[in-house]
Amino acid sequence: MQIFHGKIITCDKNNNVFSYLVENKGIIEYVGDELPSQYSNHHLVELNERSLIPSFGDGHIHFSNWALFAASFFDVRSAKNFSDIGDMITNYLKNNPKSKLVLSFGISKHSLEEKRLITKNELDKYCSDRPLVIICYDGHSCVVNSKLLASFPENVRKSHGFNEDTGQLFHEAYYTGVDYATSLVPTLTLVKSIIKGYDLLADNGIGIIHPVEGIGFPMDMDVTLVSLVAKARNKENKFQTRLYFQTMDIKKVLKRKLPRIGGCFSVALDGCFGACDAALNEPYSNDPANNGILVYTDEVVKKFVKEANTAGLQIQMHVIGDAATHQAVIALEEALKEFPREDHRHTIIHSCLISDDDLKKCAKLGIGITLQPGFLVSPLEPIEYLEEILGPQRVKGNSPLRKIIDLGIHLSGGSDGPVTHPDPINAIYGACNHPYDPEQSTTIQEALKMNTYEIAYTSFDEKERGSLESGKIADMVILNQNPLAMDPKNLLQLKVEQLYLSGNKYKPGMSILKMLGKGLFQSSKVI
Repeated sequence: MQIFHGKIITCDKNNNVFSYLVENKGIIEYVGDELPSQYSNHHLVELNERSLIPSFGDGHIHFSNWALFAASFFDVRSAKNFSDIGDMITNYLKNNPKSKLVLSFGISKHSLEEKRLITKNELDKYCSDRPLVIICYDGHSCVVNSKLLASFPENVRKSHGFNEDTGQLFHEAYYTGVDYATSLVPTLTLVKSIIKGYDLLADNGIGIIHPVEGIGFPMDMDVTLVSLVAKARNKENKFQTRLYFQTMDIKKVLKRKLPRIGGCFSVALDGCFGACDAALNEPYSNDPANNGILVYTDEVVKKFVKEANTAGLQIQMHVIGDAATHQAVIALEEALKEFPREDHRHTIIHSCLISDDDLKKCAKLGIGITLQPGFLVSPLEPIEYLEEILGPQRVKGNSPLRKIIDLGIHLSGGSDGPVTHPDPINAIYGACNHPYDPEQSTTIQEALKMNTYEIAYTSFDEKERGSLESGKIADMVILNQNPLAMDPKNLLQLKVEQLYLSGNKYKPGMSILKMLGKGLFQSSKVI
C-alpha cells in the first residue's frame, strides 16, 4: 500500500484536485482531501512541491519507426548546416562499422544555414559505400545517397516524386522508397529498438501508446514485433499498447484479430505542409497552381471506411489540409448513416486545417481528433514558412484547439513520433501557448487531460485508467512541480520524476529472450 500526500491532479470529469491518494495492490483505493482513519498508520509519500497526475499517453506515434532512430540510428534535427550532418554521419559510421544501412531523421531546410535540402552528391562525400537515407522532419519526404538510389526497384523509380538527380523523394516515391529502405533493416535491430523504445517512453512518463505500424517491413514484421514486445511489456510492467494497423486491407486486420485500423502511410489521405502536398480547398499562397494532393478518390475512401465501420473496426485516418479533412468526415458520415454505431470512437489524425462545418459534423457524429501540439512549437517548421505557403489567415486557423474543445469533441494529443519527440511536457506547453492564435490555446488542465484521460478514452480505456479515481488502475506520474500553479510560458520547466504502472515503479530493461518468453504466451487482448 502507498499513500501519496500533496497535489493530486485527478484529470477526472470534474477536474478535482485532492490531497490524498491511496494505492493498494495496483488499484486506487481512495482519493480525497481527508485521509480516512484506517490509513493513518501507513507511511506517507510526501509530494511537497511536486504533484501526482495520471500517467501520460501518446495518442499517435510511429513507434517502431521512432524507436529505430531513437535507439539504433540517429537524429539530425539539431544540425545547423550540412557540415554538422556530415559529422553526424561520420560519427555513426565510426561507431557502427558493421551497419549495412544508415538511417536518420529530422532534416529541415528551415533550420539549416543552407536553407535547402542536402542532395545525394553531398551525402556521397560522407557515405558512399553503404545505403543511406535521411527522412525529412515532416515524415513525408527524404534524401538518399547514390548507393541506395542505385538499388531502388522499378516501383520506386517510377513513382511520382522520384528525383534521380538530387536523390530527393517526395509524394508517392517517398512512401515506396521508405518501404524499400525499411526492408533492409535487420530484424534483430528492429527488436532491440522496440524494446529500448518502451524504456525511453517511460522516461517521459508515458504508460500507454497508440502506435501505428505497417511501413514496409517484409510480411508486416513491424506489426508482429510491436505486438510481441507489447505483450511482454504488459506482462512485465503493465505498459499499455493499442496498435493501429496502417492498411486499407481489412482482411489483414481481422486475421490478426486487431480491433483498430488506420494511421498514416497507406491510410494517409493527403501529404503535409513541409512537402506542400497537404490537400487544400484553396491553393497554396505561394503557388496558385497547387492545391496539394488527395491520395485517393472520394469513392475509394468511402468504400474503405464503410467496410471497416461495418466490420466493427475503429478507424483512424491521416489528414492535414481542409480538403482531406472534409473527405474523411464525409466518408465517416456516410458510413455511420448506413451502419450506425453508437460508440465507434473513429478518429481523424492531425486535422491541422478544418472548416467550421466539418468541426460541427465531428461533434454531431462523435468523431474524435488526435492532433500534435508539438507541431505548433517546432523550430523545424516555423510560422514564417507556414505564412509563406498558406497566408496569415489560414495559419491563424491552424489547429483550432479551443474551437474543438468548446464543441465537445474529444481531443487527444500525440507526438506523431518521430516527427516530434514523444514528450508530453512539450505537447502541454504547445497546447497552452498556441503560437498562431493565442485565443486557440487550452488551459493547463485541458492540456493535461489531452495527454492523459483523452488518450485513454480514445482507445476505450477510460473506465480503467486515464484519471486518478477510486477503483481505477494506479497508472501515475510524479512531476517535479504543480503544473496548475505555473505560468503557461514556464511549463517546459516541468520534469517527470517517476512513472508508476499498476502502482509499481517502472522497471527498465528486458532481454530479447525474456521478451520472447513473456510475449509469446500473453493474451492478445493487451493490444
